Amino acid sequence: MYNSRSYRTKRRRIQNELLALESSCSDYDDNNVDGDDLVLNYNSITNYQNNSKSVSVEDLSVGFDNLDHIQHVITNNEGTSIIHEDNDVHFNHKTNVKQAIGKWAVDFNVPQNAVNALLDVLKNKAGLDFLPKDCRTLLHNKSTKILNLRTMSSTAEYYHFGLGNGLKRCASIFSLDDEVKIAIGIDGLPLSKCSSSQFWPILAYVQPHHKYVFPVGVYHGYEKPKDSNEFLQDFISEILELTENGIIIANLKIKIKIQVICCDAPAKSFIMRIKGHSGFSSCTRCVHEGEYCNNRVCFPYIDNGSASRTHDDYVCMKDEEHHISTTISCISLIPYIDIISLFSMDYMHLVCLGVMRKLINLWIKGPLNIRLPSWKIKLISTSLSSLKINITNDFSRKPRSLDEINRWKATELRQFLLYTGIVVLKNVLTKECYQHFLALNIAMRILLSSDLSQYLNFAKQLLEYFVKTFQVLYGKQFVSHNIHGLLHLTDDYIQNGPLDGCSAFPFENYMKSLKSMLRKHEKPLQQVIKRYEEQCEIGNWKYKNQKMHFSSNKPNCYVITHRGEIVRIVEMLNSSIIGHKFNVKEDLYDIPIKSSKLDIYIVKNLSN
Repeated sequence: MYNSRSYRTKRRRIQNELLALESSCSDYDDNNVDGDDLVLNYNSITNYQNNSKSVSVEDLSVGFDNLDHIQHVITNNEGTSIIHEDNDVHFNHKTNVKQAIGKWAVDFNVPQNAVNALLDVLKNKAGLDFLPKDCRTLLHNKSTKILNLRTMSSTAEYYHFGLGNGLKRCASIFSLDDEVKIAIGIDGLPLSKCSSSQFWPILAYVQPHHKYVFPVGVYHGYEKPKDSNEFLQDFISEILELTENGIIIANLKIKIKIQVICCDAPAKSFIMRIKGHSGFSSCTRCVHEGEYCNNRVCFPYIDNGSASRTHDDYVCMKDEEHHISTTISCISLIPYIDIISLFSMDYMHLVCLGVMRKLINLWIKGPLNIRLPSWKIKLISTSLSSLKINITNDFSRKPRSLDEINRWKATELRQFLLYTGIVVLKNVLTKECYQHFLALNIAMRILLSSDLSQYLNFAKQLLEYFVKTFQVLYGKQFVSHNIHGLLHLTDDYIQNGPLDGCSAFPFENYMKSLKSMLRKHEKPLQQVIKRYEEQCEIGNWKYKNQKMHFSSNKPNCYVITHRGEIVRIVEMLNSSIIGHKFNVKEDLYDIPIKSSKLDIYIVKNLSN
């Protein structure tokens, strides 16, 4: 018995038990419990009673927090421990821990030295000996040289991840129909303020799953690619192959269609090899020729419009003033596409960063005849600040003062255009200017909604009115390339549906993720390749439902029901809500259309 032996005898007895355990588990692998994973609690042994004949489970401190992998621990009279294990559960436990740590490191972009420090603590302090010493083993990071890195100049490289590879990775989030429609985004991404280092990524997603953007190819250099066709070479080669033969996913042959390409005006000019936005023949949709007025190129409104451009006109280079090269873009080689409608007008750059910012700047620092007095600017800024507490969690940013207009992001300008502007500008702008702004607001609400298509022609009329009246209110010289582009927005709705489906917003969001993959300045493209490989090793994407920010607390407590009732939520149940209804609903405006048609109301008299 334990209490009749000396302390050294007890320790020798325990050591023999461990040796016996090790001999029974000599073939070490992930399916067996290592003897080092069991640490006996010696202090507890001295407290055993005289009649103790066995060691209880409670006196074994195991290196794992749970003991599910151990079924029985029995000590016989000869002092030999017999352990029966559930090997599958033990193996799964180790695998799950490794995968969880790897996923955490990739999801939160944790630096390698931080992951290594965590592994060291878990391995040496927590007894998780099955963990690797280095995160490169954990993330299956290959140390081999990166292949297929195409050199484009002495300081520029391109790597093609592959559209097909991206589609296979995200196959679980879209339905495997006969045909999938792809949205492509191309733009430049500066990597540093102190150097000209930059990425030019080719990004993609399967419509309508805009949250799942993946890279098709990435260029890195210290200036933008010199030749757009050389830059697009690998992309076009793969597209031609996929368009002709399709792609096999889950034993199904799927057709691939490039539905839309989203670029800002400079990137579109570069890819299409045409005049930039400051050129006289720069419009990609019509042959309207600009004028030079007050030291700037402008595009005055024409009542009957200009002739539309066609795919054949582009291929034949019919308008020589429109092109800047003797060759056209290799994008035109893609079969069954109309290159004119393929490139969207992209309301993020055209409307939000272009038209909306231009309007605000004209109100703040435009010519004296259209500039607002300083007290009105302060009034608008104060009103915007007061709205912060009423902005729901559906918005990524809260309103900011007009003093910071140059720092406003596209999402803030969109919020002002669609939501806060119609409130803070009312009774501040003149009646003519407010009605003019309202025309843009209503038109964009229609073009961004999937259930207001019956008002499409009305939206087109509003945009024509906006461009024509802009020339009267603010001057012909301010009718820029972006203002003129509003006339073609409804064509994008006809081609692609609501404009969110053909905008650069999803691609701009991914740009931040791309930049966050960098840990240092050296070899940025190689770093992106490694980080993306780590993401792919973690596994494919899984579809996640979009969260709805409903709550009984302000400001997320107001909803509109299918019956058009506006309710303040008091309590939320599993499948229903309890709340108070507003008894009075009034239109915020009734010209040029009643706001209630767009579900915009002034509400009063909350019910009891």
